[in-house]
Amino acid sequence: MSEELLLVECNTDALAAAELGENALTAGGRDLSDAQIEDLASSPGVIYVLPDADNLNTEALHRWVRDLYPKALLCPAEYGEGLEDLADVLHKRGGRVAQEVLEGLKARGVDALELELREAEESSDGSQNLSAYRRAKERILPLLLRLEDEGERDAGLRDVAQRLGLSLRPLRRALTDLEEEASARPLADVQELDQPHEDHSVVPEEVEELIGRPGVLDRYVKDAARVHGVVGEVEHLRLLTLNATGAQLEPLPNGRPAGANLVLIAEAGRGKNHLADAVAGLLPEVFYIAFESASAKSLYYKAEDDPTILKHRWVYPNEAEATDELVEMFRPLISGGRATHLTVNKNAEGRNTAQELQAEGPVTVTIPTVRNKLDTQLQSRMLVSELADYDGRVAAHSRAFSKLLLPNHAGEDHTPKRRAWQAAMRSLAARRRVVLDLEHEEFCFHSDTVSHGARLWGNLIGLMLTHAWLEQRSREVVMLSSGELAIVATPEDYEVAYTIFKATCERSVVNLSETHRKILDAVYDLKQESEHAEGFSHRKIAERAGVHHSTIGEHRTYLVKSVKLLRETESGMLDLVADAEPSWWNDDDLLEGFPHPEQVWRWWEEKESYPVPESARHAHHPDDEDQEPLRYAENPGGHPTRQASATTRHTEDMHPLAGQETAVADEAPASKNRIDKPDSDGSGPLAGVAGTSENGKGNVSVADSRRLTADEAQRVKRLVSEGMKPKLAREAVLHKRGVGGGGA
Repeated sequence: MSEELLLVECNTDALAAAELGENALTAGGRDLSDAQIEDLASSPGVIYVLPDADNLNTEALHRWVRDLYPKALLCPAEYGEGLEDLADVLHKRGGRVAQEVLEGLKARGVDALELELREAEESSDGSQNLSAYRRAKERILPLLLRLEDEGERDAGLRDVAQRLGLSLRPLRRALTDLEEEASARPLADVQELDQPHEDHSVVPEEVEELIGRPGVLDRYVKDAARVHGVVGEVEHLRLLTLNATGAQLEPLPNGRPAGANLVLIAEAGRGKNHLADAVAGLLPEVFYIAFESASAKSLYYKAEDDPTILKHRWVYPNEAEATDELVEMFRPLISGGRATHLTVNKNAEGRNTAQELQAEGPVTVTIPTVRNKLDTQLQSRMLVSELADYDGRVAAHSRAFSKLLLPNHAGEDHTPKRRAWQAAMRSLAARRRVVLDLEHEEFCFHSDTVSHGARLWGNLIGLMLTHAWLEQRSREVVMLSSGELAIVATPEDYEVAYTIFKATCERSVVNLSETHRKILDAVYDLKQESEHAEGFSHRKIAERAGVHHSTIGEHRTYLVKSVKLLRETESGMLDLVADAEPSWWNDDDLLEGFPHPEQVWRWWEEKESYPVPESARHAHHPDDEDQEPLRYAENPGGHPTRQASATTRHTEDMHPLAGQETAVADEAPASKNRIDKPDSDGSGPLAGVAGTSENGKGNVSVADSRRLTADEAQRVKRLVSEGMKPKLAREAVLHKRGVGGGGA
């Protein structure tokens, strides 16, 4: 056999190539990881990429050829009329014809430089010199850096100048600048100058142990807490981790960043930055930007020097004061993924000239603060979470600090763990698109009492998508119509996001802390006891609320000016506004309007009861494990078996299934704005409907009859582990029980 290598899409093509005496590896219809690209780059001969005729993922094919330049050549997918691939030719036309076709395809293979030049020529009308030069500088010249022979590099540069109609001198200067930049950064990966260097001290098994099985978020939080010495705060660490890594997601189709953003409120010394630092400690440095202060245009100028400085970055300052001048920048970055600033600077001749500065995302932002309220337009784009105090916290934190002095702790080296997580996160970032295959009219936030409800829902969904991204090795992967591969989120991801939101972010719905409620309850109780009293002093309110009297002063302005639940009397005392009562600030169900996870699971199971075309799913090859190292090691997909919730579900709390009989209450429920007083007419949107039957029990839907018991779920897992596709495994188990599959 020769040292040439065929990179084909499926096993049948690899077998056909072997029958023709060729070396072949199969990519299994999936994208290639950095490790697989590196293995291929070290192979001795030419690599011919042989796509199927029906392949839609041309973007991935071009990326392979680019990453493997100058070793790889992309062959045309032209096998003959009615023939889809090499195996087709061999089986229908015979070995001699197949060999001739293969040799012809090899002869017509083109490398990444030729692909880039063709695309540049097709996109140019012959007059766009500036765009052609920029494309050459950004996409083509980095390829020439990989040519070790100086003569080949010079010849390639001349071809670029001639094909694109550009002057040779500026191209040569730009190539020299790239050479100097690469030599000044010896650790930079020349394949992608904007990507961090891969740490080869981390073995693949370490990465697989971290992200190759379910529970990635919990493992990350556990390690972050241990490495950084965090005590408790598990839910807030989970929230911050999803907030931070959400920056890695591909923006939504409308350009909006998909990740969630966060305002983290706590008293001074409570540990806000300690938690953020713990989360950042295991991330690659290119994943985040941390700073103590910044001027209004500082990040714009950094973006001018490096356009990728904010791309897929988590931005977290030390305190809200560090972002006061950045509010106007953060608002469009969070909403639209980019921000533009028009300013005036001196040009080369010393004259004033207009300059447009642009910052490109996507980003996610965390703002730690002691304030109750930030800029309203900015805060409405973010989740709001409070680090509440608890009994024994100071002692627990002090005890944790003391443990840092112990010899066994001081001598512990966390570097290997950090490097392993950093490598794991870089590998996850190879795929950024996440989708949810669930279309249901009630999958939304449907409460009109929160004016920024749509933004709130977007942030909750951002937590869901980020959890799916972290768990991508345990999720199904599908190919979109564009040829892009996407991770499919499941109700499990929504349930995790909902649980974290419920534990940490209820202040996003009503921006009142427990301290605020204590103060308001105290004033209300005092007023009931002294109905005619004209207000109460700080000290008297503090005694009743069980807080220090200085705390009343700290929150006075917010309760009077912002939420307008208290008023100042003429004598400087504090009193409730007219008609105020506890239901205005104490809401038993702040999550009203959000779909309950149990609902989402039922909608999902109803959807799964209908057949899904196999062509719409990412191909699953049961024999993957028997292939060469190029074969994917990750979980090929399929919906994960649903695990029991960490919290007990109560049927009386569940919302009705779509399709059940519904009974609407005779009277509309009392409606009120969550902060303001009740609507004047007492009317408002109906809170919900109840699914019942004559005997008082809910009707059994198709989804109910198709839900798996714990034993059945285990049987499905066993069948999947033996190579059966998840959907077929589920149908087989249901068929054994006697429930029809494949339709409703």
